[in-house]
Amino acid sequence: MFFRVIVLSLLCTATSLGYASESECSKLASRVDNAEENYRPPLEAKVIGNSRLYFHNAPSSKCQVKGVFVIKGDSLTVYKSYDGWVNVMFIGKDGEDFIGWVQESKIKVIGQYGRNP
Repeated sequence: MFFRVIVLSLLCTATSLGYASESECSKLASRVDNAEENYRPPLEAKVIGNSRLYFHNAPSSKCQVKGVFVIKGDSLTVYKSYDGWVNVMFIGKDGEDFIGWVQESKIKVIGQYGRNP
């Protein structure tokens, strides 16, 4: 669990091939950060698949946040989608919350919060 807990405010700082610069991730995150486009009410989803689902600072595989991930069965709150990615929040067992982008194909939407089943 310790490895899953890391501050999401860290921006992409990886400089190896395959990662975007901090500036590129920040620009993309700013471009898609429009609260008017959020789902109202937000959606509830579960992580599917057997591998770790890493959080990203922006909807791009090049903006991965190292060490922050969820696993199969974890519950997520989904705020919006963009080009195959979803902006989500995960609340850990310790109550700490993490917000970021994950691949939409790796989650299963259950429904909207506040709706009767």
